Amino acid sequence: MKKSLLLCLLSGLSLVLSLRVMAAAYVPPASPRGVYSFNPDWKFIRQDVTNGDAVDFDDSAWTTVSTPHTYNDVDSYNNLINHSGGDRHAWTGIAWYRKHFKLPVTAKDGKVFLEFEGLKQAGRFWVNGKFAGKYENGISGLGLDLTGLVNFGDADNVIAVKVDNSNDYQEEATGAGFEWMGRAFNPNYGGLNHDIWLHVTGKVYQTLPLYENLKTTGVYVYPANFSIPNHTCDVTVQSQIRNESGDQQSITLTAVVVDADGTVRAKFASEATDLVSGETEQVTATGPLTGAHFWGLDDPYLYDVYTLLTVNDQVVDVCKIHTGFRKAEYKGGAGTGGVWLNDKFVWLAGYSQRSSDEWAGLGQAYPDWMHDYNAALIRSTHANYLRWMHISPQAVDVRAFDQAGIAEVCPAGDKEGDPVLDHRLAPATAARQWDQRLEVMRDSMIYFRNHPSILFWEAGNNGVTPEHMQQMVDLQKQWDPNGGRVTGCRTLNDPANTHIAGYFGVMIGQDRRTDALTSPTEMFRAYSAERRDLAPLIETEDFRDEAARRFWDNYSPPHFGFKKGPDDTYAWNSETFCLAAAERYNDYYRNRISNTDPAHAKWSAYASIYWSDSDADGRQDSSEVCRVSGKVDSVRLPKQAYYVYRVMQSETPDIHIIGHWTYPTNTVKTVYVAANHCDSVELFVNDQSQGVVTHPLNGYIYAFPAIKFAPGTIRTVGKAGGAVVAQDQIETAGPATAIKLTPHTGPEGLQADGADVAFFDVEVVDAQGRRCPTDEARVDFKLTGPAIWRGGYNSGKVNSINKTYLETECGINRVAIRATLTAGTITLQATRDGLEPATLTLDSKPVKIQDGWSRELPAAVAFATPADN
Repeated sequence: MKKSLLLCLLSGLSLVLSLRVMAAAYVPPASPRGVYSFNPDWKFIRQDVTNGDAVDFDDSAWTTVSTPHTYNDVDSYNNLINHSGGDRHAWTGIAWYRKHFKLPVTAKDGKVFLEFEGLKQAGRFWVNGKFAGKYENGISGLGLDLTGLVNFGDADNVIAVKVDNSNDYQEEATGAGFEWMGRAFNPNYGGLNHDIWLHVTGKVYQTLPLYENLKTTGVYVYPANFSIPNHTCDVTVQSQIRNESGDQQSITLTAVVVDADGTVRAKFASEATDLVSGETEQVTATGPLTGAHFWGLDDPYLYDVYTLLTVNDQVVDVCKIHTGFRKAEYKGGAGTGGVWLNDKFVWLAGYSQRSSDEWAGLGQAYPDWMHDYNAALIRSTHANYLRWMHISPQAVDVRAFDQAGIAEVCPAGDKEGDPVLDHRLAPATAARQWDQRLEVMRDSMIYFRNHPSILFWEAGNNGVTPEHMQQMVDLQKQWDPNGGRVTGCRTLNDPANTHIAGYFGVMIGQDRRTDALTSPTEMFRAYSAERRDLAPLIETEDFRDEAARRFWDNYSPPHFGFKKGPDDTYAWNSETFCLAAAERYNDYYRNRISNTDPAHAKWSAYASIYWSDSDADGRQDSSEVCRVSGKVDSVRLPKQAYYVYRVMQSETPDIHIIGHWTYPTNTVKTVYVAANHCDSVELFVNDQSQGVVTHPLNGYIYAFPAIKFAPGTIRTVGKAGGAVVAQDQIETAGPATAIKLTPHTGPEGLQADGADVAFFDVEVVDAQGRRCPTDEARVDFKLTGPAIWRGGYNSGKVNSINKTYLETECGINRVAIRATLTAGTITLQATRDGLEPATLTLDSKPVKIQDGWSRELPAAVAFATPADN
């Protein structure tokens, strides 16, 4: 009784404390600014039309879609890949989008903007029949000022967008193509394939960080004067303010720094600034932050920084920046060099990835929560680094990486090398293509400079001239001088760049398969030591090898290993792929900059290409519909390499048995175990020891030869200092008896917004529910309810996406559905003759859409709002 009373008192106290915390949480003052999702309820047609920009054009027969949307989800991953780049049969050309929307009367006296986080490739925009702007580079975010073009109240508005993703698209003003148009560099997922936001502000406002079209720079937040031991720094807010009120205004900028619990940790203000109507000015405020919780890779702590504008003590605008504060240093010199965050050396390890970051069956258009899912999956391998390839990443991925603690390399846009060095190009075209790259780099710096996860700006995927490298560095000095980042390039072969770049990126920088380094060139050897003394050296894309998930090893049915064809470069199965990957990773890790041997220490970062299989390019031409270099496949199902990288990149003991334990009778094979931070590894078959190995291959792989298969359990134990520190085991699966479905949705369930996705693992299991690892046969699906079937894919079969049947691969596959704008009950059934079927039911949840926009932001955006909000 006394215990119950005590529990009641503690519970009551907890409630009171919780209410006090809730009451103390900062609530920003009201202002005219509002940000709304403009994603839902567009009309779409995949063809060119006449007068599609006209207000009275009849679009009633067009398809209803929501953004992010692509029209290449239905024809990618369909054909064999070739090295020249991607799916050769993805549709390209002109398509149209239209949306009807209304705006409240309360917005009439303010400003109205649209923010497109990007689209592919080019767009022309009309609002109520009037031309509103154009877009051509296919990378940058874009802003439109709709203020003078829209109606308010009950009057209808129409926005029309003409999108062109033709592979030979050329810039309208100059006739120059964009060098990154190749499918291998910016995979072609045409359409409004990013989030779109509606911004409403007053006439005195802070601009958006959208230089493309709007020519505005938004809010820039950065820390300085760090004391890491004392947890202090200064925070500066620089905001571009515009006065369109019709009169001169005296404006004060105030910054409020709020921690993750909602507590105000700092507040400071600028002097008042007088702006005449039509004037734009940068206003700066700086103040101290004490008790600072710094952003780090293992502790990615984020603050909300509110920036308030006041006129005559009245708040007229409030923006919110979701950001983190970290001290970053980029040092040269063996032993003490490398990348340092918050006064500590960090070993960066992870992957390279195409910025399209697509899923088979969905393309580049999938909801925000799935980007968060992907980032968490990357982080679950203990990776903390990703180098995006060729073009700047999607804003939604940058937000996800801020939250997950993954350092990023952000390129501008390129193909290979500096266009002025390409003598096939006319000089005017080459010069214009370089300027296009500079413009994208400028736009990306402005758009992403508040994101702590971006550490590196990349000037090119290959060497650029010293003059052009200097231009990129000067861009950073202009637009991101205080963000704690450096500008460099992959493969800077000209020694003159040594004293310009802030880091040096390489590709396959330790390739020992030939007498000379494959890349960079022999010139790299001559001055790599000087580079190392000046700035960090980072691997940007190593281990280009490929292996599809479905090939276990040489002893597993139905494939019994990969059978190399005449057009295939590699012959790995899942097992041998892991062994080769471990050898490569170990070669870098043992020579990292923090190594105690200065003669060998040089590497600050390691990136293995790719993270997930991609419909980009590939060298398995005779057998694959995508490039299969990934550690997960293109629906993010892990390969065995996923677990091996998890082990290798772990800072604590970890262990994994490579493969499965369901083999044909009389199988005898070498069993490989990946382990880290172990002095010894012992293997057991049905509790019978198969020996102890103390000397791994390549640093991580422990080999147990001539192990005879016996049904039951295989188990491995890793020890350090005589104590067990890691274990793993696998059981033999029996005959297949049933199909199992496992759903995955966003944090609030499937949203009926027309763009949300649910995906399902489909497994074939035995009577005990164990996955049958060698199962590979057809499963049929039936979907009912308000959803669109998106399906999945089979990595080795053409035309497998969007089908209502798929084969399992290694006993599992994954399929997806897309929500419509109608909420309701959805049922998915999976069947195969001879197996117990699986049926799963879920309800899509209604989303309030008002006049073409929604106050309900896409799932997972609560912690990562767009642009400057």
